[in-house]
Amino acid sequence: MPEEQNIITFREGLPGLPELRKFTLVALQDSFLFYFLQSVEDDNTCFILINPFDLFPEYEFDLPEAEIKKVDGLSPEDLAFFCIVNASEGFKNATVNLLAPVIVNTVNKLARQVVLNDSRYSVRHPLPQIKERGEG
Repeated sequence: MPEEQNIITFREGLPGLPELRKFTLVALQDSFLFYFLQSVEDDNTCFILINPFDLFPEYEFDLPEAEIKKVDGLSPEDLAFFCIVNASEGFKNATVNLLAPVIVNTVNKLARQVVLNDSRYSVRHPLPQIKERGEG
């Protein structure tokens, strides 16, 4: 079991998984882009995440103040943003959910997935091809 200070809590769970509320967020070893969001309540539930700003520099959205309050955020500087990657058909065909980012309060470790009201983004946005380290 991970140490309590490393656990991120989703008060309402994730959409479709309301019963799972406690996760760890771990940077994928040897990766500068990917993270695992692993349930501590169900070993079979794990998501691949990215920081969307690393791969989509034009990505922007308005986060309602009410959403910041739901993770007890005092300011946007306390928040980290991630998006869930769907690699079920392999990384060459992977997509990323830009419509529903995961916000994490880095101070108190509260998190939630927020569904944006923004027609520019989809739940299956193509993930750009990523060069391996050392490739030119």
